[in-house]
Amino acid sequence: MGTYIFIIILLLLGYTFFRAAMVKKPEIPEVDEQTAPEVDVNAVAERLSQAVRKKTVSYPDISKIDWKPYQEFIDLLAKNYPLVHQNLELELVNDYGLIYHFRGSNNSLKPALLISHYDVVPVEKSTLDQWEHPPFDGVIADGFVWGRGTMDMKFHLISSLEAVEMLLKNGFTPQRDIYLAFGQDEETMGERGAATMAALFDERGMEFEFVLDEGGCITEDGFSMLNQPLALIGIAEKGLASVRITVDGTGGHAAMPPRNTAVGTLAKIVTNLEKKQFGLRICKPVRQQFETIGSVLPFYFRILTANLGLFGSVFKRLMAISNVGNAMMRTTTAATMFEGSMAHNVLPPKASAVVNFRLLPGETVEDVVHHIKTAAGNQDVKIEPLMANDPSIVSPIESEGFKRVKDCIYQSFPGVLVTPYLMMAATDSRRYQNVCSNIYRFSPMQIRQSDLDRIHNVNERISLQNIERSVQFFYRLIKDL
Repeated sequence: MGTYIFIIILLLLGYTFFRAAMVKKPEIPEVDEQTAPEVDVNAVAERLSQAVRKKTVSYPDISKIDWKPYQEFIDLLAKNYPLVHQNLELELVNDYGLIYHFRGSNNSLKPALLISHYDVVPVEKSTLDQWEHPPFDGVIADGFVWGRGTMDMKFHLISSLEAVEMLLKNGFTPQRDIYLAFGQDEETMGERGAATMAALFDERGMEFEFVLDEGGCITEDGFSMLNQPLALIGIAEKGLASVRITVDGTGGHAAMPPRNTAVGTLAKIVTNLEKKQFGLRICKPVRQQFETIGSVLPFYFRILTANLGLFGSVFKRLMAISNVGNAMMRTTTAATMFEGSMAHNVLPPKASAVVNFRLLPGETVEDVVHHIKTAAGNQDVKIEPLMANDPSIVSPIESEGFKRVKDCIYQSFPGVLVTPYLMMAATDSRRYQNVCSNIYRFSPMQIRQSDLDRIHNVNERISLQNIERSVQFFYRLIKDL
């Protein structure tokens, strides 16, 4: 019996090693330098600088928004891209949302949709002295354009318009119709911008071949096991549920408290949520990512990824050690806000906490509510979703749209490895699910983690090299369509 067991173990080991050794390397096309247009990067940088100077800051409270810079931004686009505004049809949505229609020669083909946004998050006054250059001056220095919105995401928007302007200058007409939709409120959930524009397309019975929005980028040091840059195309994004949990209690003086206070009961519920989190799971986008990059992983890790049927539980536990890996493997739980009494010696009649969940594809806001009820046990609690949306659809990687985006990345950013991945954050792209099932999220920039940390933060900036490559990326993509 012992001999048979030993033979079975050897066969099993041989099988797992064989599967790991047979993982194919992705096919990476050769770079065709002739398809790269010459870009006057200094001129583009100046136009981006001008765009950064328009303080298109959005706030959840619409009454706080100064709409004058938004109109100035729209006027600036008309001034800087005359051929775009002469040849493309422009439709305004809720005054400040922009839809450009680039008519193609073959209306039997489904149109493509490129989306961006031009609103930016506020700059905290307390951080102003930490900026190397003022956040809304659009300073060009040291090979970068500096300022709020350079990375998120005015460079993306400007690059797409630069590409269209260049193509029009060369007399280009696409085969299929191309739409560019620029939202004015992505940073505050996109209700007046992307949601309204998507609804218009839906009402008109339109269906797009694919949608491209911001999202992933090319990270040089985002995966410690790899020594080559990874280009991340988001094929799905996690859902979001910020939920307020409220517990009623007995108010009064803290000198004579009941055995269980509202704050104490609430603390136990939140502790239960942190201890008993959603289970670890390998969702489709994560599985496809590791299938794609498997050939360039260290062999010991490739054994796991090539044999997830056998070692899936080991893989999940290893991934969950880091915060990033944990977020890829489960619906996360983060307590973010507590509210109780207004005085240190007063018992609150009620206490509340806000817990932020980021949902894996396959789980729903309804699942989150049930999960909270389970954590509360027999406690009578009020559960109120404040902001909630289910995860996006998972877009296929076999589609024509994914292949075209992937090929243009390889041409514009030589030496990278393109892979699908799961977006942790939310974008405007989820609004377009009724008009397209092929939705991809990629921002054409190659950066390090330290640069990624600048988004929504101090010293946001984008390099001139990334600006040049971004224009070339959109030029190739639109010409390829």
